[in-house]
Amino acid sequence: MEMIKINKNNYNNLEFGDIIKINFSPSMGHEQKGYRPGLVISDPATQKELNGIVTVVPITNSVSTFFTRVNLDEFKLETKGVILMDQVKVLDLSEREYEFIEKAPKEVLSKCSLIFNAIYEKLLDS
Repeated sequence: MEMIKINKNNYNNLEFGDIIKINFSPSMGHEQKGYRPGLVISDPATQKELNGIVTVVPITNSVSTFFTRVNLDEFKLETKGVILMDQVKVLDLSEREYEFIEKAPKEVLSKCSLIFNAIYEKLLDS
């Protein structure tokens, strides 16, 4: 796979549901760090409007059954592990290289969307 340095005037190449490898560092405490896969949960129009800011959730190899996690191992994907929907991270693509891996299937995105909505709806209700 080839590393892609984003053209700072064109952020239309990443879409909701793309799985990429990107450096999540610097991070602190229990936050995921380092060069690892992540699921893009923002869209090209938002990325362009925000000058390359992309919203990504990390994927880890540590298996966990916590309700905010989506296990990818049951799907026929190159990427293995667990999506950490509770660790949403905003990254500046104009400053980070990344590598496109693959597209997540709709079933994965549906699960991620349900979890994301459950987390934030719960906060709105409190």
